[in-house]
Amino acid sequence: MTPQADSAQRFYSLDAMRGLAALSVVFWHWQHFFFTGTSSGKVDLARLPLHDWLFVLYAKGWLGVDFFFCLSGFVFYWLYSARVASGAISAWSFAVLRFSRLYPLHFASLLLVALGQFWSCEATGSYFVNAYNDPRHFLLNLAFASSWGLELGHSFNAPVWSVSVEVLLYALFFLACRKLPVHAVALALMSVAGFVFAYKVYQPLGQGIGSFFAGGCAYLAFRAIRASRYAGVLTGGLTVILAGAWAVTAVVVWRGADLRIPALDGVPILGQFDSHLQWALPRMLLYWPVLVLFPLTILALALLEAKRLSFLGDISYSTYLLHFPLQLLLYVISAKFALGSAIYYSPWTMLAYFGVLVGIGMACHRRFEMPLQARLRRACLE
Repeated sequence: MTPQADSAQRFYSLDAMRGLAALSVVFWHWQHFFFTGTSSGKVDLARLPLHDWLFVLYAKGWLGVDFFFCLSGFVFYWLYSARVASGAISAWSFAVLRFSRLYPLHFASLLLVALGQFWSCEATGSYFVNAYNDPRHFLLNLAFASSWGLELGHSFNAPVWSVSVEVLLYALFFLACRKLPVHAVALALMSVAGFVFAYKVYQPLGQGIGSFFAGGCAYLAFRAIRASRYAGVLTGGLTVILAGAWAVTAVVVWRGADLRIPALDGVPILGQFDSHLQWALPRMLLYWPVLVLFPLTILALALLEAKRLSFLGDISYSTYLLHFPLQLLLYVISAKFALGSAIYYSPWTMLAYFGVLVGIGMACHRRFEMPLQARLRRACLE
């Protein structure tokens, strides 16, 4: 089965997971409400809304970005790899497709945050969370280059840093499809190069490259399984393995399991590898989500497929880009009316915030993103 054999298909389950990943980052950024200007404030973690249930998101919600990168790799190799490799889609067409999808809301949210930060300075005497809101960083954001290594720190609508990295990933993906075989070995080597080499030079880009091409490997595995006569058996086996992987992860996270390899220095033959194993285990745990859990989850969900909650995928970009402007608005209002940060320990505040965010995201997707995307594509491609 070629990538375009089911080009009309939509992976509803992956759309839902993209939306949930976006919301996990919003949970991670709940700490913004406790900032004093651009300085992080003291947060009583145990008092955060529904902490006993959501503490993983408060602590590890940033991993949603790595899931984004991995999912992007899967989807782009599914949608574009064959057409790019064959020359059926030009660099201009590819760029227009991505620009029309990403830039309108990015530009609008950049202006919103620029105005909001000006308002924050007028009302509180300080910017909110992100300190670098100057002309230089405005131009970097304007060019989608806010996380290309040219920045001094987070600026304006800072969550867009991951989208900035994705723009570079799109260029690298296009070149890789044109110049390299779309093969699991090539993609695996690209992923390793990202995690091992690029990560040391510039962490955000290495993080993106590693996860993106791991997602590409997951797509090639999906294609191979779907084409196999044993697709049903392989899908079932993968589901069992994935359930086990998540179960182990849950035990480690919730029970605080202490995963340490017992000292092997007294064991014949194995003892000589003790120092290497002790060095490797914490690094294996560090990369466990991005190298194992996320690619397997994406692969299994694509094979199983379900339509529930797929609307979350539609609004994932809008909720991701608009959650910081909404936080900025609430921060300034809280400061002007001296509400204090205590209100952000209330589950009702969180429920209202997410309700407003999802509502705005749905309206933005239908009334702003999609109409502008269609107009830009008609203007540039027809």
